[in-house]
Amino acid sequence: MMDLPVNLKKLRQKASDIRRALNYLRPIPKQGVKDYLSDIKGIAASKYYLIVATEAAIDICNHLAARLAKQAPNNYAECFQILAQARIISFPLAERLIRMAKFRNLLIHQYADINDEKVYDIICNDLEDLDIYLSELAVLLKTEL
Repeated sequence: MMDLPVNLKKLRQKASDIRRALNYLRPIPKQGVKDYLSDIKGIAASKYYLIVATEAAIDICNHLAARLAKQAPNNYAECFQILAQARIISFPLAERLIRMAKFRNLLIHQYADINDEKVYDIICNDLEDLDIYLSELAVLLKTEL
């Protein structure tokens, strides 16, 4: 394990939050879009878990930006850009996580206006980005998160 000025306990807790949310979200594509869209409580829960996972990813990002890149982002999306510029995560992953952070903002601030098919699409196609994020960080930190 690298001797880094990071709080591994905090990072592991946030990684655990991401994994718990992903465990809820991963089975959703198997039910199909039609069944997903007819389950109002399931849609609400999936939006909540997307927020939880994204918030935890942002919390990790803010911690690493401050501790390793020595920068404070002006907004959630900028944080991932800082990590990429500091070579903490890859640029392609940063771009995808920036989109996720922006979608999180929509979920928080315009909850009623969110297209539920878009949520389903994100669940089907973008959750792996969070796994990649945790994997890239584990390689950097030389320890499991």
